[in-house]
Formats: sequence, C-alpha cells, structure tokens
Amino acid sequence: MKFLKIISGIFFLFWSISILTNGALGEKVAKPEEKPVFGGIYRRPLDFMPKILDPALSTDIYAVTIIQQLFDGLVQFDKDLNVIPAIAKSWKISPDGLTYTFFLREGVKFHNGREVTARDFVYSFTRILDPETKSSSFDFFTRILGAKEFIGRKTKEVNGLIAEDKYTLKIMLSEPYTPFISILAMKGAKVVPREEIEKLGANFGKSPIGTGPFRFVSTKEDEEIILEANPDYFEGRPYLDKIIFKIFHGSPLEDIFRNFVEGTLEETGIPFKEFRDPSKLKNFYIVRKPILSLRFYGMQIKTKPFDNKKIRQAINFAINKEQIDQEAFQGMDYITDRIIPLGMPSSSPAKITYSYNPKRAKELLLQAGYPGGKGIPPIEFWSASKAEMTRKELEIVKSNLASIGINLQIRTETNWRKFEETMISYKTPIFRYAWYADIPDPDNFLGILFYSKSKYNFMGYRNPEVDRLLDRARVARDYLKRMEMYRKVEEIVLEEAPIVPTINHLFQIAYQPYVRGIAVNALGGPYIPMKKIWLKKGE
Repeated sequence: MKFLKIISGIFFLFWSISILTNGALGEKVAKPEEKPVFGGIYRRPLDFMPKILDPALSTDIYAVTIIQQLFDGLVQFDKDLNVIPAIAKSWKISPDGLTYTFFLREGVKFHNGREVTARDFVYSFTRILDPETKSSSFDFFTRILGAKEFIGRKTKEVNGLIAEDKYTLKIMLSEPYTPFISILAMKGAKVVPREEIEKLGANFGKSPIGTGPFRFVSTKEDEEIILEANPDYFEGRPYLDKIIFKIFHGSPLEDIFRNFVEGTLEETGIPFKEFRDPSKLKNFYIVRKPILSLRFYGMQIKTKPFDNKKIRQAINFAINKEQIDQEAFQGMDYITDRIIPLGMPSSSPAKITYSYNPKRAKELLLQAGYPGGKGIPPIEFWSASKAEMTRKELEIVKSNLASIGINLQIRTETNWRKFEETMISYKTPIFRYAWYADIPDPDNFLGILFYSKSKYNFMGYRNPEVDRLLDRARVARDYLKRMEMYRKVEEIVLEEAPIVPTINHLFQIAYQPYVRGIAVNALGGPYIPMKKIWLKKGE
C-alpha cells in the first residue's frame, strides 16, 4: 500500500513541517511588522451539533471543539504536544509517580465572576468519579487514591483529592499511571463551578460556565452556537469579539466550501475536486498537517455474521484501500492498516496485516461456512456522512464486498446524537467511525477502543489478554517495555479483526487571507487555541 512506501524518517520530517501556506511550506503566522488587533467575528463550521457542552459528559469532537474555548484545566498542550501550565502555574511529581502537587494561579475567575480555588478541582474531579454523573471521563480518574471506595459509596470523599490550601492541589494515585499528566490536559479534566451545576443541573451542558477565553452566549438548536470574548481571562482578553459555530449536518464538505468562498465562513475543509485545482485556492491560506487519528469500519461482533473471526478477516482482505485512496480520497489522507496512527509512540507503520487479497477473502468465507457469501443476508453499513467523498468511498466498499458475495445496504444518519445512540445500542452491524486522539499516548487508541469496559468500544470486543496487557501498560514505568505491550495489543486486535482500519487524517483547512494566529498541533482542529487568532482588517 502507498503508505508503506513512506519510510519513518521521511514521515517524521514531514510531521515537523506544520503548515502549507499559499502553496509553499512555512508557518501561517503574522509577519514581524504585523501587530495583532482586537475585534471581529469568526465564523467556524461544525459538521454536527454537539450533544452536550459539559466537559465531564461530552463524547464527541464537535463538543470538544467548543469546550476547549470555554473551559481550562490545570495544564494544557502546546503546539508540540508538550504539557504546559494553564490554571496551574507549576507542579511537582513525587519520585514514585504517585503524588502530584499543583500550585494554582491566583485571580483566575469563572465566567460568573468567582475566583477558582483548589477546592473547585477537588469538586470537578470528584464529580467525574460519581457514578450518578455518568462521566465520559470516568475511567481516566479511577486510579486516584480512594476512588474505588468513593465509587462503592464506602466514603463520601475521594481521599486522594486534597485542597491543601486555597491555591495548592494535591492528587494522590493508588498506583503509577504514566499518562496521567497528559490526561489532565484533556477536555474532561476542565474545572467547573459547583454552584452553577447545582443550580442548572442537566441544563449546565446547554448553558456552560467555565474559565476559558470565550464565554457561552447562546445556542440556536441545529443551526449555530455563539461565544463571546472573556474580558477577564487570566491570559488576557482574546483578540476576537465573537465566535459563531455554524452547524452543517452530515459533513457536506461541498456546502461548507461554497459558504466559505461566498465569504460567510472564515475557514473550511477542502473537497477533493478543489484540492486538485490549485487555482481555486490561490487566494486563501491552506494549513496542512498530519494529526493523530484513525478512521475505520467497525464490526459489531455480537451481531451475526461478525461473531465469526474469519468473516471479519475476509472483509479486511476484500477492501481495496488503494482504490479508495485513488478514486475517493485523492491522496488527501494516509491509508493505513494499523490502529496506532503514524507519529504516535509505539506505531509500527512498516508492518502489514491485511493487503488487498480477494482470493484470500473468499478462502476465509469458505472456511467460515459461507462459500461465495452464500447464507450471509444483506448487511446494513451505517455512516454519519453524506459528503461526496464518503459516497464514493462507500460505493467502492460495497462493490469490493459484493465481489466476494457479501451485499451491503448503505444507511445514513446525519444526526450525530442518533448515530452514536445507534452504535451504543449495537444496532449498526458495520459502521464508519473515526477516533481522534485526546492525548499523544497509544492507550488513547487501544485502551479507548478495545478495552472491554470502555464506553467507546462500539464493536463489543472482548479479550482478557488484551485487557490484561492494557492494565499492565498503564502502570508500567519502563518506557520501552510499555511501548512493547501496546504493540502486542495492536497485533492481537488486528488478528481478531473487529475493525477495518482505513486512514490517518490530515488536518487540511483553508482560511480566509485575513486570518492570523493559527496554531495547530497533532491533535487537530478541536485543540486549536482560538484565543490566539486575530483578523487583519482591510485584507
């Protein structure tokens, strides 16, 4: 496959080049003589309406995109994915990796005007661990000392969460957890005001109040979400006056691009037709960077015929990713047959598990007791996207599988909440899904997608050995041994084939020529700090 022709050294060189600007490599930054100015409205598209804007409860990247602007945590990622201060101005970690002490900035305020203290973080993290909250970040915090007792209602507080004084927070773990400092930069680790949650209840996720550079203003359901600058932000007022997130259902990239060209958006993804014709993009800035992500086709192994491993393997061999890349993706992403994305620690891009081999696919169907696909009823394949690129992609997949005797019925649900609920209830036998990294750690893919108790294991995958290795890797202090365990997990999962890995995404966004201050790291669009963006007037 094409991606296997790229040796790792070349890839990491490309990774270090963050921006493609007006057709030339470089950085999309202001010129030395340009001074940032305040003012202006930034209109940003979202493919889907976020389900909820509560950082402890959100489950989709569309919510994360907004939460990152409304809330802060103890720490944050910089453009190189280093963990740097946020509300915590500094911290120290004990030699045994069990105790984290954070020293908070003074004078940081919630949008309601109240100052943030260490007790607010104790509340926010305790809330995540409360089973009644049903937090999407629950699993990341269960290693805090006393969490199990609190979850089991044996204690009323989490013993490992301690506000030593107004501006000093201590977090004690029951066992070492290597990714923990990075987890504290995730969306789920944001601080929230107790009084607002107790007052608003479930409505907090509809009218969120955080500490971030922007404040929530209003929502017009399924149309737009409006934020405004926070004048009291601890890092200083952001340059933009407002951000308006425009909702486009089902990722109709062509519609978004048309709005952008007409001047009603400040940014857009790029349909492959326009990407092939540079003349259509010459007046805009193009930012292009690999991001830590994976798109795949998930198979729910509780559903026949996907309870048979040979069927799942046959589907992996039957799909022609080179054809998809050439006819649908047009080289706009990196095709892959791995789980851990390129650039992530422990990735093994040179290994091949499934190459296009319809003959082998037919052999596996025969071994499974379905010669030529006979006996397999039509299978529903679900997608949340109706973009032209997706339509072409799924046409190829449908044709590939029909050639070995498996017939697909393509189903589309562009309401993200309904689509996700359908996956959670195991009503999508095979589905198209993407996972974007929250942190630059392989556990954020393997542990999130394949651990038996994970909320995002939509395939219903279960393997005790995988669970055991993941548990060991999470506490391992030896870096090389830890990475080797993740490689082993990846090999086991790929052999059992609950998914068909397809691509690692590229962040490819066109910006209006007057947009300045764009900073993109390998976590992609949701983590762009909008507080740095400004608009050059008159351009």
